[in-house]
Amino acid sequence: MARLSAPRLRQARLWLLVVGVRGRWQLRLALARHRWTWYAAAVSFLLGLLGLASTPLGSVPAFLAGVVGVLLSLILLAPEWVALRRGRVALVRNRAVTTPPVVAPAGLVRLATDPSEVAWCRPDVDEALRDADAGYLWSADRHVLPKRVTAHAGTILAARVRRGTMFNGRLVRQDDELTPELLRAGEIRLSDTDYYSLICSNYLFGWRVVDRRTGAVHLDGSRLPYAEDGRLLTLSESRLANAIGVSTLAMTTDRKFVLCWQQPKAAVSGGGLAAPAGSGSVDLTDLRDRPPGESFVDFLTAAMRRELMEESHLTPHQLGRTWMLGYFRWLNRGAKPEYLGLTMLTVSSDDLHDTDVRLVETPYVQRLTVDCRMDLEQLRRDPDSLDCLPEDVAAAASMPLYMGVRALGAALRRDPELDRQLRGPSGSQAVESVHDAG
Repeated sequence: MARLSAPRLRQARLWLLVVGVRGRWQLRLALARHRWTWYAAAVSFLLGLLGLASTPLGSVPAFLAGVVGVLLSLILLAPEWVALRRGRVALVRNRAVTTPPVVAPAGLVRLATDPSEVAWCRPDVDEALRDADAGYLWSADRHVLPKRVTAHAGTILAARVRRGTMFNGRLVRQDDELTPELLRAGEIRLSDTDYYSLICSNYLFGWRVVDRRTGAVHLDGSRLPYAEDGRLLTLSESRLANAIGVSTLAMTTDRKFVLCWQQPKAAVSGGGLAAPAGSGSVDLTDLRDRPPGESFVDFLTAAMRRELMEESHLTPHQLGRTWMLGYFRWLNRGAKPEYLGLTMLTVSSDDLHDTDVRLVETPYVQRLTVDCRMDLEQLRRDPDSLDCLPEDVAAAASMPLYMGVRALGAALRRDPELDRQLRGPSGSQAVESVHDAG
């Protein structure tokens, strides 16, 4: 188990102090769009003071006009200041979990250790992902969030963004719902979004925007992913940010797994939970310098590998083959799309001993485990169970980890040769055979 060393901890504190300026500046810019009346009142007050100070003492009418201007500015400023310090609406947690009606082949999966965490899955899509030839089509145009969301964006951001450790990065949105037919021969449309839009839409699930005075509910975030009849909206119909999430399990040559332990105060994900070594969002940098004609699956696995290197402090030469295991929509995150993979490493767990968390990941990743054992035979027998993991890991499993382990178990059942190779005597042989099978 690798922990952040004392020297690197001091460097991390310095890093957070420096980058905190960036996070606070981005938040101020975002909030300025929603608090323009406050800023206008403040500017009017300052201009009134400036005009009053520059008025000649002998000019009584001009002096009186300046006094009136300052008083009017104060009258405008006072309610805006109160609204700034204590908004008209508040965010209230809603523990009730909404689940949609499903029609086969779709199904719902609940996290074994927390049944309130729910995923929407399609086994036929998981099957089609293995041999998918679909490409992708990028558009820089942004989808506009629903007006009932943007009306309260300032309140949501002010309440949910942890200042100084959260950046408004640009992310990749998925515009099409996956089907086996689309994956076989089609193009999945992608577009531009950002993290703040994700916070205000998908991550509003489980929260209500409530009027402080009357208690009236202005917006129920748990209803945003659904149609009026309770049906889960397809990604083609949904107007939420729907940023693509990716997670990949990382297996060493001695058949142990690398895991990340999230910070206890993680902003939107469960704090202190165990997650795959590479777990995050597809961002705009993943689209740069991609080869022409690249498949959608290759694009996603490249993003998984980038996340794996960033979160687990691995280098490109330590990564072997990565391939796709499955897909789900995370209902507790506004039904955003999530992809699961498996990456064979070219190093052993011993080679990774004392690997530190990358400095830039310290706000989100608490520590790394580089030698987690997994009983693959138990997993193949029962993919829905976490009994294949050590007790401490199973008890703290996050949704991406559970879904990744579950998808690996299903893949082992479908492919006996993959099962044999992953449990074989040599990790290098496993990498080779997986490359042939992928």
